[in-house]
Amino acid sequence: MIQSVQRAFVLLERVAVRPGGVRLSEVAEEVGLNRSTAHNLLATLEELGYITQLSRGSAYRVTDKIASLVGPRAEAEQALRVRVRPIMEDLSRTTGETTYLAFASGTDYLCVDAVQSPEPLRLTVLAGEREPLLGTAIGHALLAASPELAGRVRSAQRDAWPLHEADVVRAREAGYALDLDRFHPGVSCVAIPLGRGAAVGVAGPTSRLGEDRLVEIAGLARLALSATSEKSAADSAA
Repeated sequence: MIQSVQRAFVLLERVAVRPGGVRLSEVAEEVGLNRSTAHNLLATLEELGYITQLSRGSAYRVTDKIASLVGPRAEAEQALRVRVRPIMEDLSRTTGETTYLAFASGTDYLCVDAVQSPEPLRLTVLAGEREPLLGTAIGHALLAASPELAGRVRSAQRDAWPLHEADVVRAREAGYALDLDRFHPGVSCVAIPLGRGAAVGVAGPTSRLGEDRLVEIAGLARLALSATSEKSAADSAA
């Protein structure tokens, strides 16, 4: 951990959560820095364009620079949701199971949209739910599709990675990942990556989803998602 970088980000975060801005003395006291150190770090952030002052000695406020950095990704993710939603609805009707879209988020995945199974006995997945990448079908599909993500997770979870590496390799070779009643008892899942950073899962009770059925669903899903996956890969490359 480089202390100066850590302190700069702490200051940036403190300024960002104060819509009305924050003065040097206030933010320095909040983060436990002397005024000189805080001033130098804030001046650097100001020079880089991440914060600003209306006049010398006035409150610091964040600029829209961070939003401009993350905006294109957020727009691409929203566009992907719109494209994938009808396909998910068709897959849920065809398979009778819950279908959901997830994005990689650190060492977890985040569910951003879901179509629930029409069956009385079903797996309910809600937008906003998080699960770990390692040990889950969605996670292994995401890791298989992105060497960069796999490298970060391998470094962050050195003890757990060897337990799941073979599953990630199999998912890379097959083009889909399976979870056969392992992560959640009684639940099985198949997941198909969409370019890098996104994947679609189809999940339900293991009593309906044996391995043969999951492989069959993988074929249906890959065919249905192929055009969207190609578009997502092109967006990632761009």
